[in-house]
Amino acid sequence: MKVYIMTDLEGVAGVFDFESQAYPNGRYYEESRSLLTQEVNAAIEGSLLAGAEEILVIDGHGYGGIKYEELHSKAKVFLGKPVPKPFCFLDESFAAVFLIGHHAMSGVEDGNLNHTYCPTSIANMWLNGKKIGEIGILIILAGCFNVPVLLITGDRAACEEARSYIPNIEVAIVKEGINRTAAICLSKESSRGLIAEKAKKALQRKNEIEPYYLKGPFELVTEYTSSALAWAAYQRYGVEKVDSKTTKIKADNILDLAKKKQ
Repeated sequence: MKVYIMTDLEGVAGVFDFESQAYPNGRYYEESRSLLTQEVNAAIEGSLLAGAEEILVIDGHGYGGIKYEELHSKAKVFLGKPVPKPFCFLDESFAAVFLIGHHAMSGVEDGNLNHTYCPTSIANMWLNGKKIGEIGILIILAGCFNVPVLLITGDRAACEEARSYIPNIEVAIVKEGINRTAAICLSKESSRGLIAEKAKKALQRKNEIEPYYLKGPFELVTEYTSSALAWAAYQRYGVEKVDSKTTKIKADNILDLAKKKQ
């Protein structure tokens, strides 16, 4: 049984601030990377207990979040940029996708470190008229490969966002967002124990949770934080201007849409 782990950083217990913890020049950035890596290791431990034989970890934080030297010995990890394609290396040979350390979409009031792709450049995104964040995009993309997302870890808002697509997904709520830059977090021991438990349970329930499918055609509308950013975006092939700060892209296939978005 193969497990595909897609990581992010802002949904990790103990990480609650952008500047000091989520950016490479932040005072506590290296500590944040360790916290993420240990949560990933907990998911790996739970997966192994449930019978996983191969685990691939994708470092999904833009600046790099995984500490290679601390990663569990039973896992493989993809590091570096650029990523070849959306959900690189995922195929039907995988039994599950896990989303570890993820955050709510931009504008969610109680979503700690909420944002959509880039906190400083993207204000909002809508797919076919529905507001969407990274979690929704990842769940839909995984469905294209006929692989279910069985587990998400993060704050309550992130987990509820995932449940809006997959109501019976396993969740590990490791913190409660108070606002965008404050949260009540579980201890590192409790968060890791919970993640290991939920990872094991998720794989034990793999036949109960279906991949999420969404039929095309697709239209992705992106509102940027400035007209300059929007202008740069609609210089790319396939990107249309909506207004001075907003663009849209269209595609029949969600994978093609994701490639245009990159």
